[in-house]
Parts: sequence; structure tokens; C-alpha cells
Amino acid sequence: MPIFKVDLLSGPKLESIGDYEREARMKLSPDVREYIFGATESGETLSRNVQAFSKFLIRRRVLQNIDKVKTHVSYFGGQIQSELPFFPSSINVTPLYPNALLDVLGLSRSFKVPILISSLAVSGTIDLRELPKLVPKTSPLIWQIYFHPENYDQVMKQALSASDWGYRGVVVTVDTERSVKLGYSIPKSIFTHDFHNCTPSDIRKVRKATSLPLLVKGVMTPEDAEVALESGADGVGVSNHGGRTMDSGEASIEALPKIVEHLRKKKSTRNAEIFFDSGIRKGTDIIKALALGARGCLIGRPYFWALAVDRKNGMKTVTTILREELVRTAALCGVSDLSKVDPKTVTAA
Repeated sequence: MPIFKVDLLSGPKLESIGDYEREARMKLSPDVREYIFGATESGETLSRNVQAFSKFLIRRRVLQNIDKVKTHVSYFGGQIQSELPFFPSSINVTPLYPNALLDVLGLSRSFKVPILISSLAVSGTIDLRELPKLVPKTSPLIWQIYFHPENYDQVMKQALSASDWGYRGVVVTVDTERSVKLGYSIPKSIFTHDFHNCTPSDIRKVRKATSLPLLVKGVMTPEDAEVALESGADGVGVSNHGGRTMDSGEASIEALPKIVEHLRKKKSTRNAEIFFDSGIRKGTDIIKALALGARGCLIGRPYFWALAVDRKNGMKTVTTILREELVRTAALCGVSDLSKVDPKTVTAA
């Protein structure tokens, strides 16, 4: 499913994530546009993901004398480092063009950030074992697992080798037991496999297979977050899969503070790493998620749009836009260190 060629020299100036979204919508072929922009049934969950950020307002501070904003964040006791508190989520970019994943890895030439590698994006001539060799050690790769009934045993064996191959973390996505649904159907041309219905037993098996930091992605309730951690995970990813699995659901940003509050109350879970995704479109969205308790934010659709519009430089430009918006907002609300954003940074609308 090829994307249309884009002539950036004659196009409009791209200054925001919204600009990239608009250009991608115009340039993509219908099938790929449906895949990237689509949401489940009425699309209500996707809309809430974006709109619910407006429920939280950023508190403006002055007289703070902030010259620079520290953006570096350390995760899992220092095992994973990042110069920014946001980075690419585990997105399947294969519908865009062959080997699009290699252009995602190109972000490592400009930013020292982790990159999540979706097992669905490893196709064609790409070798899962070789990918860590293509990026500097300052951009750690985190392998993200999608379990299918037919690949279950193979993936468990791969988990044993992930550290030796050079991966620095493992993610298990647990919210696709009914697959992604775009509109009112599951597009068979894209999703050719059924997904395994993950249970706590599966998390325990992955935990036993690897000593790498383990993240369970796709939790939306305090109860499920606690179960994931009790099953061996080191952290959770608060995510509703971008509104692509269930209609009429909570926005991720609505679920985040409840999960954070619950986990921080218990000694056994209060040190868990909590990541956030679904709905981020601006730097202000990122600082709101950090203030509500996320330690890091995963970016999905904006990076799709980046690759669709500008295969060579889009990932770098979109990251730069988000970083500049985030740093400016942090300074204006009295934050000098993004690893220490606290709930006082935001207030209910």
C-alpha cells in the first residue's frame, strides 16, 4: 500500500503536529489513510483521547527565573536513559511503505531516546536480531511483543535471547484480544492474524524468560495495572490503543490519574514505572500527562504522519516541534526539570 509522493518544496510550511496530520490526510492512499486515521466504530474513544486533555489546565507561574529546562529522564533504576520524556511508541508502520521501520530508527541519529519496536513492523528483509546493531547505544531499543496463537512458543524463545541481541527492554501489549477494529469491521487486508488473549500467566512466563525491564502496555484500570505488576511487570503503559479496540471508552488521560493514585498507595507497586499514550498532539499534552503521574509518554499517530509527509526528516521534525513546545511550556509554568513535574503543575478545568 504505497503512499503518494510529497513535494515539500511546494507545500505549506509545517509548524505543528496538526500541520503534519492535515498533510498526511491529503496525501495518503485511501487504504493507508483508513489504517492510520481509523478508530473503532463511532470513533468516540479516539475523539475523547484528544479532547479530554482540555479537562486539565496548566498553571502559569512567574518570578521563577528559569533559564533552562532539564529534559533528561532515567527509567528502571537507570537501565534506560532518555534525553526526552517522550519517544516513539510500538507502531506498525509497514502499511506506509517497505522497511518503514528503518526510517523510525533514523531518529536515533538526532535524539538519544528509546525506540519501541513493534513485532508487527518487523517484516520483509528486516531481522529482529540485527536491529539493535543499527542504532547507537544511546538510543536503546525496546522490543514490543504481540502474541499470536501461532507464534507463541517462538516469541517465548526470542524473549530468552532479547538481551543478548542488544534489546534493553520488553513490552507486552495486552489489549488486542479482540484485534483492532476500524469503523465497523476488522480489515483483513492488514490484520491477518488473531491475537492471543493474554493472561497473568503469560506475563509471568515472559518475566521468567528475561531479566530486562518488562512493561505491560494497554491497561486502563487500577485493578489491571496492579495485576500486571503483581505478575512480574516493572511498569505499565496506560493506553486504550489509540481508540482502535473499543468504542465509548475512557480517554487514556482520564484513566491515568486514577491508576497513578492506586499504585502509589501500595508499597509493592509505588515504584513502578508508568508510561502513557493515546491522544498526544502537542507539547502541552505531554506536560499534562507528566503532571498527572506518567514518567514517560509514547507517541504513535504523529510519527505515522511524520513518515507519511516527509520520510527523510519527518520523525526528527515532529520530535523537535514537540520538544520545543514542551520546553517552552515547562518554563512558563515553573518547571526546570521534566523528571520532577508534580501535580501542582495542572488544575482541573
